[in-house]
Amino acid sequence: MKLKDQVAIVVGGANGIGKRTSRLFAEEGAKVMIADFDAKSAETLADEIKAAGYEAAAFRVDHTKEEEVIQMVKVTLDKFGQIDILANIAGVWPRVEGKAANDERWRPSATLGVGFADSTKEEWDQTIDINLNGARHCTRAVINHMIERRTGKIVNFSSVAVEQSLSASAYSVAKAGIVAFTKGLAREMLPYGIRVNYITPGGTATEQIMASIAEGKIEEEVLKICAKPEELARAVLFLVSDEGEHISGQGIVMSIIDGAPEIYQLWKSAVA
Repeated sequence: MKLKDQVAIVVGGANGIGKRTSRLFAEEGAKVMIADFDAKSAETLADEIKAAGYEAAAFRVDHTKEEEVIQMVKVTLDKFGQIDILANIAGVWPRVEGKAANDERWRPSATLGVGFADSTKEEWDQTIDINLNGARHCTRAVINHMIERRTGKIVNFSSVAVEQSLSASAYSVAKAGIVAFTKGLAREMLPYGIRVNYITPGGTATEQIMASIAEGKIEEEVLKICAKPEELARAVLFLVSDEGEHISGQGIVMSIIDGAPEIYQLWKSAVA
């Protein structure tokens, strides 16, 4: 087991890439705190993991609120005694029209938000909060614990929107901020044995994409540029395991979008 006796917090751990990461961490021996705004899905996944013979717990958190994140860390320490891994996976593409109805969160959109010239401060602030400040809050809440123990692994999520300069939207800016934050923090944490890295996904065959294909809303050809969520989870595992021991301040780009612009347009339509 690659993570035997370690404790991991997976933020956004109840769905999509986070769900696969939570399961994989547990299967590799970690005790997993599934932290997610979607409390029902988090509890369901924790129950499934425990039924399979592994250790997991769920915590409902809005990672844009620092006080809730601090409580998340406290509960994790009270239950498991330590924190070795933090995976900051939670994030969302903004809708053109702004806030979604579901739980006052933002739904995915193909457009990376409105163009900058038509954007509002509210849209900008909310997108930055979800995609950048949330990772900041979670990392800040665990970092001194990791410093004291002289060990820790943190993985953040950027986006191909940065690599491909897809727009000047708040989403792209937030994900670019993740890269700068990761690289700077990795340098600061080097004396303490704490590794900080990031992953840059492109299209990912989430449940939403697969449902759209099944319903005939988009063509199956889109899967040619989509990574499986399990593949992203394995990349996270690589970075937090001993296999990634000498990697810090680096990013793994998991995208083939450059070579398939037409298929990329299909993928964009799938998350509209």
